[in-house]
Amino acid sequence: MENIPKKVTIIEGSAMWSEGELLGYSYTINKEVLISIDFPRYRGGYVRKAKSDQIIDESKDFVNGFKVVQTANKEYAYIREKDNVLLPYRYDIATDFNEYGYAMVGKDAKVSWIDREFRYFDANEEKFLDEMESNHARFNGFMSVSDFSKGETPLSRISRFYNNTDVSYLGIDGKYKEFFKCDGEKISESDSIKEFPEYSTIFDDEGHATANDCELILLSGGYYLSVKDLIRSAKIKDLMKIATKEGFLDIVIDNEKKFKQAYNKFLKYTSENTMSTLDKLLKNNEVETEYDMLRLESIANISEFSSVRDKILWEYGIDVYKAVISNKKFAFLFKNGFRHSNLIDIELFQSLLAKNGIPSYIDYEEDVFHYNGNKHVKTKKIDINK
Repeated sequence: MENIPKKVTIIEGSAMWSEGELLGYSYTINKEVLISIDFPRYRGGYVRKAKSDQIIDESKDFVNGFKVVQTANKEYAYIREKDNVLLPYRYDIATDFNEYGYAMVGKDAKVSWIDREFRYFDANEEKFLDEMESNHARFNGFMSVSDFSKGETPLSRISRFYNNTDVSYLGIDGKYKEFFKCDGEKISESDSIKEFPEYSTIFDDEGHATANDCELILLSGGYYLSVKDLIRSAKIKDLMKIATKEGFLDIVIDNEKKFKQAYNKFLKYTSENTMSTLDKLLKNNEVETEYDMLRLESIANISEFSSVRDKILWEYGIDVYKAVISNKKFAFLFKNGFRHSNLIDIELFQSLLAKNGIPSYIDYEEDVFHYNGNKHVKTKKIDINK
């Protein structure tokens, strides 16, 4: 259990992958810790390993009536404190129960909350259900689940994938929070929202979040305000009273400053990738190779690169994402149809090559990167959808 941080703020699942006779997927915890799960193939699909009652790790303490343990087949389970009984439920990943009686768990590449009765919050039914005891039962959870926010109205951000990724906010009452429009004078019962686009944020300690490309400010009490209306309104003071705290206006005022900070952080991330890529090529003496490029603006609707898109959206924000996909200097390098680099700054890459005495140029028509200028043959453009 050493890979699971003591404080878990968010767990994200991933799509299924296959390699040889194995199928698998992974979970990312707190945006940095990766836990991989794999299974043998079974009639074109997979089957979970047989459940084990042999405990190999019970180093954690009892928290709110239960203790997380790990069994011999690397699954997670719970021991109930009042009778010291190992319960039959098994998960790929599991956390302690919080003060509200919920724990975050992962299974079948999905994530959800469970209650003290070990019912999980089902993404389709939108309520807590008993999990079927079957090797082939699917755990119908979410793509990601965050810890409950602080404050008077704790809310958990959960995202699910249909045609697009939708975000909702789960309350400690076990129901989705519904947000009503507030114009400073009245609340319209007919104008309410409980689903938002994927880049809607987690609630901060002040009870605020942003949604709809930062066009809305959500208040954890159950109201939403339009940023445009807020700026233009002559009744800002009235709106401030409804919000009870003045801090949410900083979201608008500091927007440009936060964008610059996030964008600079993104540039540092890509520059580190760029230098690492160059170092690898120089060590492997591959500077005369031609590489196909895939630009960041091309990955938005390709599921293979959803993790890259999500990383930028989550860590740097929607404004940075919009800025970078419109800038053609960010790209991946491909060799023989396989991705050969992390996201790099292609202009910086060329500059570093030049400092090492290596000429290069880009065939923008075919999106091919040439080294040394010796080979000017256009290679076949890669179709990564195949």
